[in-house]
Amino acid sequence: MLSLRYLSAVRAVIRTGSIASAAKMLHLTQPAVTKSIQLAEEELGIKLFARVKGRLLPTEESSFLYPEIERIFGDIVHLQNLAAEVRHGHAGRILLSTVSNLSTSIVSGAITRFRLRHPNVRFDVEVHSTKLVLEQVRIGQVGLGVLDLCPKDAVADTMDLCEVPVGCVMQKDHALAALPRVRPQDLTDVPILMFPEATTIHGLVKDAFRQAAIPLDIALTVNHSYTACSLIDQGNGVGVIDPFHLHTGSFPGLVFRPFEPQITLRPTVVMTEGRLPSLITREFIDELRRTTAELFA
Repeated sequence: MLSLRYLSAVRAVIRTGSIASAAKMLHLTQPAVTKSIQLAEEELGIKLFARVKGRLLPTEESSFLYPEIERIFGDIVHLQNLAAEVRHGHAGRILLSTVSNLSTSIVSGAITRFRLRHPNVRFDVEVHSTKLVLEQVRIGQVGLGVLDLCPKDAVADTMDLCEVPVGCVMQKDHALAALPRVRPQDLTDVPILMFPEATTIHGLVKDAFRQAAIPLDIALTVNHSYTACSLIDQGNGVGVIDPFHLHTGSFPGLVFRPFEPQITLRPTVVMTEGRLPSLITREFIDELRRTTAELFA
């Protein structure tokens, strides 16, 4: 029977890229890691790694198996969390993956509030692209993900937290700050800061300008909301972005005005399809709901 010890060695080498780094990660000797990989290859009957120009690279077969390996270890962590809750009540571990604009706003705020009540709960937070967050959730590598906009075809159980409008972020003394809402025609000859073309928001804003027959003058694109706000705060135009960072109080010199036509984001919790979240995870989801409700009331 294939040992988890063998699989943990395979997983560590794929993650770190070398026997030496995997040995440090697992607190084992390099010969022990090498032996575990050899035994895993014997049990599975396939070659898992190949040495190319001095580097140890995963074979096509091990790359194919890797998501399933991560799912297995995700299930183990999930089981450990459930056992910890049984033993200690409100204690455990939450593995969470999210996107950058929520990591420093909704997610960080919810974690701070949650840990005031549950200081023994450990959080492991990773910040990635939407695509990678969904993949980590799909294979069970994390307990839950938090996205600003979840694709309709996502393979996951989902739960919307709230609705948040996309809008224009600008300095308080900008001429457009006097308007109740901003339309494409109001942004004529204004340097515009937006998210990159690959994002859903970029496409929706671009469509709005096209339908209004107004040229879109993009001065800057940036894939992090905090960086966007920092650039706007230093006078680099008006951003057509989400409002998440303005609610953290980090940019008192900026204001937000809704964009018209309305573009709506739906911060969403995503969980591995068919997996019942642990008690402590469900309570944290409730905290996410309370945090978003207060931020965007």
